[in-house]
Amino acid sequence: MKILKIKALLFLLLLSSGSFAQSVSEKDAVLSRLNYIDVVPEGLLSKRALVLYDESLTTKELEETQKAFQQTGIDAVAYVVTDYVLAGPDPMRAFVTYLSNRGVDFLIFFEKKKDYSITFVRYNNTKDLVDVSAPAWKQSHNSLKEMLQMTFRLAISNQKKQNLLINDYPETDIPIKYFIGRRNETFTSDVKSFKIAVAKWGNEKADAELEQILKEYFPVKYELVDPKLEERELGSRGFRTVLRFVHTRGSMAKKILGYDLTQLAKSLSTVYYVNGEADIKTIPANETVYKFYVKHIEYGNIFMGKGWDADITWQDALKNHLQAMREALQF
Repeated sequence: MKILKIKALLFLLLLSSGSFAQSVSEKDAVLSRLNYIDVVPEGLLSKRALVLYDESLTTKELEETQKAFQQTGIDAVAYVVTDYVLAGPDPMRAFVTYLSNRGVDFLIFFEKKKDYSITFVRYNNTKDLVDVSAPAWKQSHNSLKEMLQMTFRLAISNQKKQNLLINDYPETDIPIKYFIGRRNETFTSDVKSFKIAVAKWGNEKADAELEQILKEYFPVKYELVDPKLEERELGSRGFRTVLRFVHTRGSMAKKILGYDLTQLAKSLSTVYYVNGEADIKTIPANETVYKFYVKHIEYGNIFMGKGWDADITWQDALKNHLQAMREALQF
């Protein structure tokens, strides 16, 4: 256990550096906070859980998992693709509301890499999802069947099964509404007239980079704000709009933001700028990218710009978006 704690600490130290933070997925950031133990979490067989799974897992694998959970007494009420909800402030906010509405107490991270792995941790009822050093129980194996059998044996030997009415099949068709307003593939002129809120990264080096980019490419009134501030508080402070982003695979980012997925290809064309001139480059659709947009706080309308300007680093994605905005709004 000491080795796992040391690895988690090293991961968090790396995560705090501006150069590394941009390449870390939100899932990895969450999992890095955990303290892995050999004890089955108390209440696992009596409380509700939700599974966050890798999209590479097949329907057959999910069904096999749900059958094993049903036998074990793990009440997995829903299955959601991980990077569909852990993709930025707005998706996370909607996801937390969904968790509260379903009365979820545990999160189960289901991964498929070289081996299968499944991690059980208590949900802390906040946008952070889990507490720092939260105790987590993990099982892994190169065989899904073996991993599920190990989970069954250990769980029922440590706890009494109290969950009895458990779904026969995984519930994957989850309606989560991320945005309440209209989506616009334009820019809002409000940024010219009203100060815009820009959330800090919460990292000294990254925040310094953020401010430098804003000074160079964003000639409007803005203010760097605490990322934990709720939008109603931003509104009470006089902000009309806030700069937001999603951070996930390009194909998933397009799905979250409501783009036409019938036009989706293996690579996505991104508008970027060289010496102030627009150009096009392609990025694989399964590559993790940042995509910025502006959100109207009161009405929930989102403004994404006229072209797809997502990029692999947050710095490049932000520069792309701000330069496109300058061009469209004629700064």
